[in-house]
Amino acid sequence: MLRSKCEKLGVIAFDLDGVLVKHTSSWRYLHEKFGSIRIIQERNDSELFKEGVISYSEWMARDLEALLQATNNKLRREDIVRAFSEYELEDGAEDLINYVKSLGITVAIVSGGIDILANMVAERLGIELVFANKLLFDDQGYLIPEGVEVVNPLHKDEILKKISRITSVPLSKFMFVGDSDWDECAFKVAGYPVLYLRGSEIPRINVNNIYVVKSMRELKDLISELCSS
Repeated sequence: MLRSKCEKLGVIAFDLDGVLVKHTSSWRYLHEKFGSIRIIQERNDSELFKEGVISYSEWMARDLEALLQATNNKLRREDIVRAFSEYELEDGAEDLINYVKSLGITVAIVSGGIDILANMVAERLGIELVFANKLLFDDQGYLIPEGVEVVNPLHKDEILKKISRITSVPLSKFMFVGDSDWDECAFKVAGYPVLYLRGSEIPRINVNNIYVVKSMRELKDLISELCSS
């Protein structure tokens, strides 16, 4: 792992959707691409998950079943790769990541989204640590209605703790950049929590001393300020 030139920061972990890429949900992105958005809109799976009625693995399976239903069980890995290839990187993200790496700070992606997109973005930006939920395919490359839960969106803090063990960097030297109340658990354990705010409405997050930025330029300025003080 890199040796940080910044005394205060050793690791910066980024949410993917709504932070490094412009769309706010990898899952919704696929539903819109493959025509299953109406199926999931008729459900209330996110609330069922938050209330503990279904597990995250069950929620993933239900999303995947909706995708398969809309595509007559004929959704291939290459179709998903092709759909994700149209993603839009957040303005200034590449410059920011290059700057962070120049400081010797370890960069990670921690996403409740989908591994295929997370790995595409990581390869483009040169990010080595990637944690995102995995889709599974049969021997012919067709999507199957189950995935591998890697990042429970309500327990991203557990992934930060894992990264801390991997890198031997204390959580007090972590920055986590997220965009919603789903990131609250990660904000609470990171020494430097940062809310990446796209609109004017601040989500309800019960976190003390959280930084708020509205662009990659502002985030770069914040990191520069922390590392020079």
